Amino acid sequence: MNWMQTLRMSIKSIANNKVRSILTMLGIIIGVASVIAIVASIQGTSKLQRLQFEAMGTNQIQIYGYGPKNADWKALETYMDTDLASDIKAWSPQSQYYDWQNKGIKYRSKTLDVNNTQIYFGNEDYGVCTNNVITAGRDISENDCRNSAKVCVIGETVRKAFFGAMSPLDQSIRIGGMSFKVVGVYKGKYGGKLNSQDQMIVLPYTLQQRMMGNVNGSKQYFVQASSKDVIDPTIEKIKEFMSTRYDANQGYVDAYSNSQWQEQSEQSTNLLALLGGGVAGISLLVGGIGIMNIMLVSVTERTREIGIRMAIGARKRDIIGQFLIEAAVVSCCGGIVGIILGCFLSAILGNLLLAQQMQGGWMPQVEQFTVLPSLGLVIGAFLFSALLGIIFGLYPANKASNLQPVDALRTQ
Repeated sequence: MNWMQTLRMSIKSIANNKVRSILTMLGIIIGVASVIAIVASIQGTSKLQRLQFEAMGTNQIQIYGYGPKNADWKALETYMDTDLASDIKAWSPQSQYYDWQNKGIKYRSKTLDVNNTQIYFGNEDYGVCTNNVITAGRDISENDCRNSAKVCVIGETVRKAFFGAMSPLDQSIRIGGMSFKVVGVYKGKYGGKLNSQDQMIVLPYTLQQRMMGNVNGSKQYFVQASSKDVIDPTIEKIKEFMSTRYDANQGYVDAYSNSQWQEQSEQSTNLLALLGGGVAGISLLVGGIGIMNIMLVSVTERTREIGIRMAIGARKRDIIGQFLIEAAVVSCCGGIVGIILGCFLSAILGNLLLAQQMQGGWMPQVEQFTVLPSLGLVIGAFLFSALLGIIFGLYPANKASNLQPVDALRTQ
């Protein structure tokens, strides 16, 4: 008997017991659908986090410290421009302005809450280093920094609050009692929401001393590395350089990258997907036990049929093959239905989770995408369901093949 004939007999046997076969498939269907929905949803969350980290800036290094003197920070800037020039594409200081005199941020009669508005001092590479894209006008220029020009670039939230549909370019806003001309607008990363990072204003860093006096406190830099491969070595070089220039007991300097947080986040997510898939996979084992149970019942019901086949020349491997294929067909059919159901569930559940996570204002918003299982996950789920049918069908098939023809023919 060839394999095609055995397959046709298996399908015919399943079709003759439709209700029983469907109930047997339910365990596989639920197991496969659960595994796909859970793992795909977690993979979708991981993709969202990766896109959000990329929106914050790729190959980005942040340097933060307090304690070193201005001369030490100047030495670091020179070091980045010379010794690290091949590893660093651009860098910019980022110091925050504090409205100590409480004069606020104003445009004509409108006032913006200064406590929830991030006002930074940066150089001509600030937008590049922080992955802020200009949507109108221009960014701060090197000439602006050299001349300490009273210009500013505003975020999307500030644009909406002050100017609405009107163009903000060349308009003047007052910060701390001083007038600044708006030369550009940064694209909103957070949907232009109030109290988010879109509520920001960037000024030339050379204005810091004029606006805040001589500040020797904490400092922060954003560095754009030339590639991902040089991030870790560059961080170590910066730490080593600064460690010799200040007293560690009276200060602190650290350099880190978002890619490090991203890698840790992806590792945690992968572990969560593994655990979630393992828990859901328990239902697959229950489905496999159901297949074994129904195949044992089938062997008992078809004992006489088995005896007749063996009496007319069927070999032991033919009997084993028939029941193994029958178990595999039941399992594969359940796997296919489970995959289809799992795709629908992952699309629904995954997008609900994404929508909930994107409502928060602490991470950038990215373009909405549909959560679907990866091809590897689909193929793996199908192959595992087929393997499960074969494994749990092996004992009933072996039991059927060990029947003696004479004893089998006596069965009524």
